[in-house]
Amino acid sequence: MGGPRRLLLVSNSTLHGGGYLGHCQQHIKSFLGQRVKRVLFVPYALHDRDAYARTAREKFESLGYELDSLHESCDPVEAVRKSEAIFIGGGNTFRLLKALYDNSLIQEIRKRVLEDGIPYMGSSAGTNVATISINTTNDINILLPPKAFL
Repeated sequence: MGGPRRLLLVSNSTLHGGGYLGHCQQHIKSFLGQRVKRVLFVPYALHDRDAYARTAREKFESLGYELDSLHESCDPVEAVRKSEAIFIGGGNTFRLLKALYDNSLIQEIRKRVLEDGIPYMGSSAGTNVATISINTTNDINILLPPKAFL
């Protein structure tokens, strides 16, 4: 299925005492290089997507990249199809995965990354969903009701 995967998977977006993606910003620049001009950001793992997109946009612009946030797109699937690179941010893995399925994005992201070879970056939950299973996540499933009433 396609050529080599171009993945940058980081465990978190902020280290104590540092700024957003500060601990890996040099890796981001070398990973994306000069050919990528725009990054498609997927902020679905956090509740406040607007604030999350602002934070990510500020960081990526400081690194020389434009950033489009998927939640602002009127056609998310088409946005993925046109993306040069994808960055899925951290937060709650269950919230993220549900939104990816609800918006029919799993297959399209998989195709773009595995078949078309575009760069994929994930942090925390964005790293979790890029693996074979989310069974090792330490997130709480905030989307399903409890199993019992009494």
